[in-house]
Amino acid sequence: MNYTSMQMQDTLRRLEATLPEATPEQRRLLDELNAQIEENGRYYVVESLTVEQMREHGYDLTEEDGGLIDKIAEKVEVNADMLWSAVEIWAATYNVRRNDDS
Repeated sequence: MNYTSMQMQDTLRRLEATLPEATPEQRRLLDELNAQIEENGRYYVVESLTVEQMREHGYDLTEEDGGLIDKIAEKVEVNADMLWSAVEIWAATYNVRRNDDS
């Protein structure tokens, strides 16, 4: 997913957190918007990451988690800071834990 879409998902997640309890219609709309962001963000294949690189940046991954990293590999890397900012958003989206010592 491209960086802009990751930022939009992060904003959507923060918006969801402000809703005390989403109605079924709000939930449907939020889910629909998230799906649209994800679908439209798939068009930039640039960078690939490794389990080792993720570990170096403090993410708690096993070799079996390597398949999850493929989802990150669809990001645009403008610079390293932008990539790792997108990884942080991705990790929150997919509930990937971060090590405490990073």
